[in-house]
Order: sequence, then structure tokens, then C-alpha cells
Amino acid sequence: MSSLDGDGGGVRCGQDVRTAGGALNLAGRFPATATAGELRVAGTVDVTSPSALRGVAAPYADMFLVKDGKVVTLPVPQDAVGVRWELAAGAAKSVPGEVALTSCEPGGGPLGPGTYELYARIAIFPDSGPVVAAVSRVGTLDVR
Repeated sequence: MSSLDGDGGGVRCGQDVRTAGGALNLAGRFPATATAGELRVAGTVDVTSPSALRGVAAPYADMFLVKDGKVVTLPVPQDAVGVRWELAAGAAKSVPGEVALTSCEPGGGPLGPGTYELYARIAIFPDSGPVVAAVSRVGTLDVR
């Protein structure tokens, strides 16, 4: 979890990111490198929960990049209807994710070469109870 958690508050450009433990565990499987000028990099996020969880969530993980503790790309917009999630305690559910390689600063443009921290955000709206959301660093991405 991080300063981005909550009920769907979203990710803002330049926002500070601090992580701590959470209700969901996220692990990513993404390429380690990307070529400057690419638009997106695709991968998979594995989601586990210490307790069973049933609800609705987006079919894709929200992915973004961080440099020096600040958000530098925003999640790719999703035009999708929520899907049913049934997550058994300790079992993993894999969901796709794409990270944009375009700066979120005004004017945008391709990210420059460097090493970026890769983050995933998942929010599940359970059948009962509050939203279960997690933001976690799931790897690094070297843009060359």
C-alpha cells in the first residue's frame, strides 16, 4: 500500500509514492528493459490475498513509473467494464497490465533513458465491506 491507496483516488503526476504493507500482495512479470520511444510495455501482475475475497475489479492492473520517489507516467486509460474476482486465500490471480512510456508532465513526450521503478495498483470492490486497494512496487524498468 502507499500514499496512493484508497477507494480509487487515482494516481497524479508528480505525486510522492511511499509504500507500506497492505491487504493485497502484488508481484509483477514485466520486461526488464525498454527502448526509448516505445509507447508501452506489457506484462502481468500476480495478486494474492491472505484471506478469501470476492468482488469486482478492473480487468487490468493500473501501471505507472516512478523516478526519485515521484510519479512520472500515468496509468493507461481503461475502457472496460469491471469483472468478477474470486480470490481464494493465498491463491494468485494473474491480470495483464501495460505501462505507458510517455511522461505525464505537460507536453508529454517519450521518457528519457534511465532506470524507473515500476508500480502496480489494484482496487477490488468486494461484495461487502470497504474497497480493498493496493499499490506496490513490482519491479524496475531500464529505458535505453
